[in-house]
Amino acid sequence: MKTLFKIILATIVSSLVTTGPAAAFGLGGTTRTQGKSMDALFIKEKRRSVAPFAHVMFCTRTPGECAASTGPEMVELTLAKKRELMAVNRRINNQINPSNDSGNDTWALAPRSGDCEDYAITKRHALIQQGWPASALRLAIAHTSWGEGHLVLVVRTSKGDMVLDNLTNAVRNWRKSGLSWHMIQSSANPLIWYRV
Repeated sequence: MKTLFKIILATIVSSLVTTGPAAAFGLGGTTRTQGKSMDALFIKEKRRSVAPFAHVMFCTRTPGECAASTGPEMVELTLAKKRELMAVNRRINNQINPSNDSGNDTWALAPRSGDCEDYAITKRHALIQQGWPASALRLAIAHTSWGEGHLVLVVRTSKGDMVLDNLTNAVRNWRKSGLSWHMIQSSANPLIWYRV
């Protein structure tokens, strides 16, 4: 017991000599700061919500696109992975001609022309085909700066939630997207949606 006490005491003294007094580096402040910065990286889910009707209809027509998600809920955002996101975002943005569905809100994969929902589900589908885990790819409803309802794809990464949007070829962090957030899919089950 005395030997264990001496080892612990020697470790404490050694750390004080090499790093200085504990008051010079407050762990409480570091933990709070890290927690706040971690919170800022990701969209926070609140209470469960009703899924958009058009999404329910899309899942009825294409159940494979809405199956329970598997795999990790977060992807390590390496330079190669970021380039993949940018390439898919740009390609789908160029592949689909923008058009408003004028009240006929039907979501379709890879149409010739479509609106934000068609872009978002096509990007999700393309990334899954490239091996990205479905659980890291979530649809989210937001509002543009001019107040229009808008659907985008949100990718959970080690650098935060990244947004793939048909209004820009840039892949941006959710806080820098210029969008006001309303709802997001569950990472475990695409049929479940949450308020933001």
